[in-house]
Parts: sequence; C-alpha cells; structure tokens
Amino acid sequence: MGKRNINNRGFSLVELIITVAILAALISVTGYGVSLVSGRPAEQCARKLAGALQHARTATMGKYRNVITIKKDSEGRLIVSEEYLIRIEDDGTEVTGHRAHIVGAKGVTVKYETDNSGAYTDLSGDITLRFDSGSGALKKTTSTNGYYTSFEISKADKTYYVVIETLTGRITATTKKPVAP
Repeated sequence: MGKRNINNRGFSLVELIITVAILAALISVTGYGVSLVSGRPAEQCARKLAGALQHARTATMGKYRNVITIKKDSEGRLIVSEEYLIRIEDDGTEVTGHRAHIVGAKGVTVKYETDNSGAYTDLSGDITLRFDSGSGALKKTTSTNGYYTSFEISKADKTYYVVIETLTGRITATTKKPVAP
C-alpha cells in the first residue's frame, strides 16, 4: 500500500467565510442586547415623546379642541394619543379624529412632575394634556388644577427629561433635571 500525503495546513476559503459570518452574527446580536440593557430605549422614548407632544401642540394651534393623552398600554409601552375636533355639524354633532403614537419600549420607566414641584410620580394611569389653541401655552389639566411640567424617562442608569414650559408650551428633551423657577 502506498502512503497518502495529506496536506492539512490552513483553512479553506469556504471555512473562513463561514467563520466570519458566524462571528458577525454573534457580534450584531451582542450589540443589540447591549443597547437594550443600556439607556438607548430611554433616549429614544424621550425624543419620541417630545416630538409627539410638539406635533400635538402644533396641531392644536388654530383648532377648537385637541386633547392629548399619555399612558402605558398593556405591554408596558408608552402611548401618546390625540383626539381632535375636525368640525361641528349644523345639528351640533361634533366630528372628531384620533391618532396614536407608540413612543416608548417595554421596560422604560416613565414618571411625571406637576407644577415644577421637583417630585416625580410613576405613570400608572392616563395623563391628559391640553394646549391653548391661540398661544400654544399649556393648560391646567391636573386633578389639582395644575400643570404637568415634565416627564422623567429612564432605563438602566440613563435618565432623560421632557420639559414643557407652561407659558409658551415649548417642549424640550434633555439629560439635565429641570430646576424649579
């Protein structure tokens, strides 16, 4: 019997491509998991909440009525919904429209502050906001006839704030905790 000369040095090109593809998949899954554990969902929620509130405020300008509701759904996601008056029919019937935006992911903690008190309360029910149709200023809508002035949004060790100025209705998203005036 003859001797076989087997050359087992190195990898074939196919083996190398498969190894690189598997490593790329593992790195992408790990990166996605790290972003979920970090504060990225809180940052996105704060930006989306500020954008949805600004949209609702702008939509209120020039309209008779626009009611904004902020709540968590059954899956724990933050929802901003608007009910707005389209027109009033001749017989007095109101024709309204409705739109909703999912602005927060599961696991994001949302708290609200009233009247620049510095104390934040967990969002457990619905919060209703209204803006003045002429000036865009925030209207008093709390149960104590006050204002919802800011929201604290956090995940992991990251905290973001959405601040609403009562006189102008200006809405900003920031990492700095608002200071009472």
